[in-house]
Amino acid sequence: MEMMLENDWGEFEKGMDLSRGMYVQSIAHISKSMKRNLSMNNHDYSALKPFLRWAGGKSKLVKTLVDFVPPSNSYDRYFEPFVGAGALFFHIGPSKAVLSDLNTDLINCYQQVAKHPEGVWNLLQVHREFNNKEYYYHIRSQKPEKLKPIEQAARFIYLNKAAFNGIYRVNRQGVFNVPYGPSFKGPALPKKSLIEAASGLLKRVNLLAADYQEVCESAKRDDFIYLDPPYPPTNGTAYFTHYTADRFNWDDQREVSKVFQNLDRRGCLVMMSNSDRKEIRSMFQGYYMQQLNVTRWIGSNGDRFKAHEIIVTNYNPSEFRNGD
Repeated sequence: MEMMLENDWGEFEKGMDLSRGMYVQSIAHISKSMKRNLSMNNHDYSALKPFLRWAGGKSKLVKTLVDFVPPSNSYDRYFEPFVGAGALFFHIGPSKAVLSDLNTDLINCYQQVAKHPEGVWNLLQVHREFNNKEYYYHIRSQKPEKLKPIEQAARFIYLNKAAFNGIYRVNRQGVFNVPYGPSFKGPALPKKSLIEAASGLLKRVNLLAADYQEVCESAKRDDFIYLDPPYPPTNGTAYFTHYTADRFNWDDQREVSKVFQNLDRRGCLVMMSNSDRKEIRSMFQGYYMQQLNVTRWIGSNGDRFKAHEIIVTNYNPSEFRNGD
């Protein structure tokens, strides 16, 4: 099994004073130990946590969000076309789902975890063993297109966990450019059990690297669509819009409202999260709205700040909560 860093190891070895023999020996030990118990059987796929961090992610809000989601027997397929870390998806574990995002690295990561959980796990143990600031910048400097898909996936997870404040941000050339900055305990790489369980759930999902408008065109009556687009900049930061090289502006927000209305006309159940701004509210007049108070951690200096979000639905959530 060819492992990550083989192509660039000679250059990296000079600065790290590590021999290829030590590296291969470490890989062999990790691979042997990881082969013992990676069965995909007997997993409960409900209420999983995401294995990625994502600016604007819903991990801390998911238990509130589920109160607005229709019961599973009221819709056919679950759609999440701005999937990000997929907190809501992993929490409810729908039996039929379509997950998509314009971020091709993200979708490849999910595909590789679905197909090769053991391989991804082994590679993550390499990153865990060699992690330090210099190693991080070496991995960050790699060109993903020169790596195998499974290596790209492990690199993506490692950078996500070792980057400052868990930010995923790219420049206009699409290059990941976040500095090193994990907690003092090191990068919180996902546990084996979480990779296993996520793999089992992702195996039954249609994963697409595609524009949300294109994906929503395939939604049919009685499908449930959760829209969580990049938010307008908040408190002077624009991190919410930097998931891909293409920035998300107010014209894009207006397009989201048009897609929402189109899905409504086609008989879909639709729910959207967004920043609670008067401009957003004006785009969704006539629909059900609920304000949520949240604390955000992603700022230009890493500080927390209070924010208001809004949930918009084309159905009355209280009818589902009351069992009507």
